[in-house]
Amino acid sequence: MIKKIRWGIVGTGRIAHHFAIGLGALENTEITAVLSRTKAAAEKFAEEFGISGKHIGSESLASDKNVDVVYIATPNPMHKDDTINCLKGGKAVLCEKPFAMNCKETMQMILCARKRGLFLMEAMWMYFFPAMAKVRQLLADGAIGEVRLVQANFCFRKEWQPQGAKLNPALGGGALLDVGVYDIAFAQMVYDKAPLRISSMAHIGKTGVDEQSSMIFGYGGGAMAVLTCAVRTETLFEAAIYGTDGYIKIPHKFLQPDRIIVKAGQKKEKEIKFKRLGNGYNYEAAEVMRCLRRGEVECPIMPLDTSIAIMKTMDRIRQQGGLVYPMEKK
Repeated sequence: MIKKIRWGIVGTGRIAHHFAIGLGALENTEITAVLSRTKAAAEKFAEEFGISGKHIGSESLASDKNVDVVYIATPNPMHKDDTINCLKGGKAVLCEKPFAMNCKETMQMILCARKRGLFLMEAMWMYFFPAMAKVRQLLADGAIGEVRLVQANFCFRKEWQPQGAKLNPALGGGALLDVGVYDIAFAQMVYDKAPLRISSMAHIGKTGVDEQSSMIFGYGGGAMAVLTCAVRTETLFEAAIYGTDGYIKIPHKFLQPDRIIVKAGQKKEKEIKFKRLGNGYNYEAAEVMRCLRRGEVECPIMPLDTSIAIMKTMDRIRQQGGLVYPMEKK
């Protein structure tokens, strides 16, 4: 028999809702607990998804014996403490991106998991879409030759809400941590290494976070990545990989792709479409459950070393732009 995996969800916001809906597309799984900062929010979420366990505070959920793995969807500055609390309670953890506020926090989370021999993964849901698996296969097969350039744009215009999660420094807001992490994760996936050189520019807005950022990464042999992210400027939402013998384009919403365009060698462009199952969050959840059933403490698609590389890259970018968050000044 396939073991049923019991999930606890920390947070009751928009992403937590999407993840809970995604779990509904999977078999042999159940949401058995939810945690919120307020009793009312926990009860509302529990009623919506038929959850029996309701908690206030991550220490409470961490001690729930009816939970195997915890999904953390709280504001960015809370990721480290919520993750460590759940790990100390013996729970496997899937933590939303960005994994933490900086590499120092990331290492604290990883050391805690490794010390206890527990599963831990950053929820980079983009990596687990069938279209991304196809992209990785094409690159591994050398379909477009040697990769020379990666481009990715994730920019949108958020209404002016200075206290909201996108613009509030106390909540870890800003373009880089919110959406630039996807650009960087895409380049990391393609090259499978961190950049040797980084040249970046950020516009720090009135609230003290980066409203838009541009980055150029340099790799060995002259390969590059050109990336943009923004929360107050809208652009095309796409990504592309250019090689010496062709290219791969993800023409729309590259973080949740359902189609790619491939030009390999002398062949004509080919569009490859993928039928989405569920809302997309189910793909990463399914991989977490596969790992747990096999007793794996890291996911081979999204290993912890990848999260470290991404966070180190973001730390370097933030240093160039002078972006420091209030909780880091203490």
